[in-house]
Amino acid sequence: MNIFLRIVVTYSLLFCLLFCICLLTFIVLRRIIIQYQEAMFKTRYLQAEQEILMAISLGKPELAIQVAQKYKSQVKALTQVLVNFMETISGNGREILKIIFDHALKERLLKDLHSHLVIRRLRATRLLGLFAVSSETATFLELLHDKPLVKLAAVNALAHVPDQDTLSLVFQVFEKDSCPNIYTYTSIIFGIGNKIEPLIKNYLKKSLSVEKMSLLIELAGKIPLGSLYPELLDLASHHEKEIRIKVAKAFGKLLIPDSYETLLKLARDNAWEVQAQAIKSLGNLKNPEALEILTEALFSPFWYVRYNAREGLLKLGPQGIRRLEEVSQQKIDRFASDMAEMALDDLRYSR
Repeated sequence: MNIFLRIVVTYSLLFCLLFCICLLTFIVLRRIIIQYQEAMFKTRYLQAEQEILMAISLGKPELAIQVAQKYKSQVKALTQVLVNFMETISGNGREILKIIFDHALKERLLKDLHSHLVIRRLRATRLLGLFAVSSETATFLELLHDKPLVKLAAVNALAHVPDQDTLSLVFQVFEKDSCPNIYTYTSIIFGIGNKIEPLIKNYLKKSLSVEKMSLLIELAGKIPLGSLYPELLDLASHHEKEIRIKVAKAFGKLLIPDSYETLLKLARDNAWEVQAQAIKSLGNLKNPEALEILTEALFSPFWYVRYNAREGLLKLGPQGIRRLEEVSQQKIDRFASDMAEMALDDLRYSR
């Protein structure tokens, strides 16, 4: 029995020793391979960088094609050089970079867009987005139905091509989308900015769903697009509560003095949600004439209306503060006095 145990222990020790030697050998070899790969990458990167710089400085498309063919198989190094240059070079140099990209990498990346691996689709979308032109935007529109990460990359790609054709395509997809992801479209449209004004103006006149109409109204306030005030004014009496809420919110962002009367009407809307948003926007306008309606709102049975009223009164300065003090001392409505007192306490602590 003792002999058997000795044999087992001996072989176990030999196995452990052999395993340690193999593991150490693997670590050393792996490190050598990584260092070799890093050295090769650096060499290829520097070579590609020099030749691409030469092509850019000479501005010769034929030289750019030669560079593309030469480094077509060096995907990692070439990609890194192109990405780095795209972040630092502007003007005609970008055209040379795009020629190299189109001849060396584009075909491969277009295939990767259909890969079953999300990471490949994501990488391809990001790279294609850097070199995208308006004629290629349809490709990215299809990706708006992909996984969230790929979808986000497609949104960023579309934002890099903010011309009229791209904008029109985005809005066409938005109009036809039966179940739109509002956050996706918000990212695209908001990122493009003032250039979107004519299209929002046009689509506000169409028979869109409440969800889509609400998004466009909210964007008009966020961007902001003061030129759309007449269109928003027409929607202030819309039969859908959600639309009236968004109009009141947009007016609070646009801060157009003429919107005061409309907000006054919305502050007396049948829906308390509309009232709350209108009261908040009236506070943002800081119009002294709103003193009475803001005071009246402090006595609302709805907490959000009362809270927005107190915030609005604070924004009116000394006269608003005096009104809060008066309401805090009245005994008719305990909820109104509590809200006013809370506002005054917050004011004292903030000083």
